[in-house]
Amino acid sequence: MSSLLSECLYEISQQAAPPCKDYHQLTVTQTQVVFRVWSVSCPLRHEKPHPAENKKSHTDFLQDIHTQGHIGRVFGPHTLDYVVNLCWHRYDYLVRLPDWLLLNILSFLEWADIKNISQTCKRLQQLCCSEGFWAQGTAGARYGQSEVTIEGVSPTLQRRLVVFHRRQVLSRLSRQQHSKRKNSVWHL
Repeated sequence: MSSLLSECLYEISQQAAPPCKDYHQLTVTQTQVVFRVWSVSCPLRHEKPHPAENKKSHTDFLQDIHTQGHIGRVFGPHTLDYVVNLCWHRYDYLVRLPDWLLLNILSFLEWADIKNISQTCKRLQQLCCSEGFWAQGTAGARYGQSEVTIEGVSPTLQRRLVVFHRRQVLSRLSRQQHSKRKNSVWHL
């Protein structure tokens, strides 16, 4: 599984909340956390922004509460939790899988599970809404007999789920009628 990990595990950048104009970048590699800040000064003073860089190993970052607090204020508590988990080597392998393998795994899920997994992250939502998934899914996925309820799903995914469910129902009915005809011929 470690072969799925690239050197850069996570990277995010954004401008600080107003009135501050500072620009922040956070990069997590397999060995260190790099936090960069470009301080943007008042344009009337004609000062150039000076970048600052803070590099820490994973173990040093886990002990540095000041840097963690700064990252939490700039990027939010969810990003901080994610970075801390990466430093503890708790990787999210599922989203790091190649598309072809994820599409294969998704093809075995029930439609309700597809709905739920599409809400976990942007990458899985994009895969669940992709043409490649629905082309593959209509050919061989095994979807359940459950009633369609699609609350809390994006409109694109909702339309595709309804169309896909209708195709599956029609296909199932067609197979049942075919098997009934076949069985009735044998009984005559």
